[in-house]
Amino acid sequence: MDVYWVSKLLGAALFLARLKPLLERKALVFAPRNPRKTWEFMLEEGLDAGDAYDMIARLKPEHSYSGPEADRDGSPGNVMVFLYPYAKKMLYIKLKLWSDANGDAGAVISFHEEGEYD
Repeated sequence: MDVYWVSKLLGAALFLARLKPLLERKALVFAPRNPRKTWEFMLEEGLDAGDAYDMIARLKPEHSYSGPEADRDGSPGNVMVFLYPYAKKMLYIKLKLWSDANGDAGAVISFHEEGEYD
């Protein structure tokens, strides 16, 4: 395994380690940047936010696609994209983590079928 892949997997593992406590505390907010795309996909699939959180809880470093990297909107925090298999489809899941006065915080900013990037 080359240095790039080790670095990518390590970055994903650290990101997920910060994410897990937010999921456990139910503190990860669902705030898609393109709500129509996310909600239409979820409606078509019969999914709700709870289903999305369940899938996010099963993410592993191997599901990482890109990141962690700075948010393109310039706001504090890091964004990471994961691709997760679901019902013969690949889901595009973009998550953001940041720290504020209360500690770590996070949001689901995309959750839809791959190929429909925001």
